[in-house]
Amino acid sequence: MRAKSGVDVSMLVKVAVLVLAVGGIVGAAQVSFPFIPEDRIPIKEITLTETAYGALRKPPGQGPFPAVLFLHGGLGKNSMANLRRNALRQPAQSRFLAWGYVTVAATRRVIRHDPQDRGVIEDTLELVRAVRELPFVDAESVALYGGSGGGTLALEVASVSDELAAIVAGEPATIIYMGMFTRDHIIFDDEGRPTGDRRWDVMNQDAKALYTKEVREITRRKLSGLATPALVLHGDQHALKEFNFEVFVPEMEALGKPVALKTYPGEPHGFYWGQGVDPAQALKANEDADEFLRKHIHVLPRAVDASLTTPTGVQPMNPRAGNRGQ
Repeated sequence: MRAKSGVDVSMLVKVAVLVLAVGGIVGAAQVSFPFIPEDRIPIKEITLTETAYGALRKPPGQGPFPAVLFLHGGLGKNSMANLRRNALRQPAQSRFLAWGYVTVAATRRVIRHDPQDRGVIEDTLELVRAVRELPFVDAESVALYGGSGGGTLALEVASVSDELAAIVAGEPATIIYMGMFTRDHIIFDDEGRPTGDRRWDVMNQDAKALYTKEVREITRRKLSGLATPALVLHGDQHALKEFNFEVFVPEMEALGKPVALKTYPGEPHGFYWGQGVDPAQALKANEDADEFLRKHIHVLPRAVDASLTTPTGVQPMNPRAGNRGQ
């Protein structure tokens, strides 16, 4: 279509859309994280047992510093190589290190055979206690930051321990905490080895319908031990939103638990690690977590010297990859 002036209007629309798209890409590329190479702040490996270990980084100086243990998602165990990679290059961990926290990329035992295996709680508590005892860490300023399976693990640990200043849970897989996802949903081969699971058989159901009297009793019994302030970071794309928005967080609030919920529209599962479909929103989630922790830790972080950091662009994540879950 052409206007009376002879200008091709459809072409103008296409150009405008292209400009907006390019502008969006440029805007996203402007979001960065403070990359700190190992020769400036080294990575220290902590190995307590075969199933409790992590990769630690600390700001320069003797401290004392606040510390955050980062709990990855999933039902598996991360290798030390992967933990080191996350400690070095994950935007969230890099930001917290630059803001002045000791960071620990932590892992725990495999629970693919049974999502209700409580051993992961003991593994994580061992690491929490080891970090609290470090001479450069303030023992009253240790927090957990977990995502998905790591988010629900943070809630589990805080429900049995008073050793944490606060926790941050990114889209926690509370179908585990509430006992909805169990060994009955695991697929085993003929030799009894787990080969997969049917978690989506749970997440595709109505959350309120699954919240039966028995499940409510399990959930309330666990929550009775939770006194640690908790921040839940959530997008609005993953199926877990139904369980957390409609059941779990309301239950926490009804029981008077210290919980705060922040939502980030359009963000997929995993955005809380600092990448996100919109890196600016993922950055905001990390900043919100930092602001929350500062209200509850005893020793405030002090930002590292900017000369140690190299601003590195954050690429938007693939929303499909995130919303497959962990």
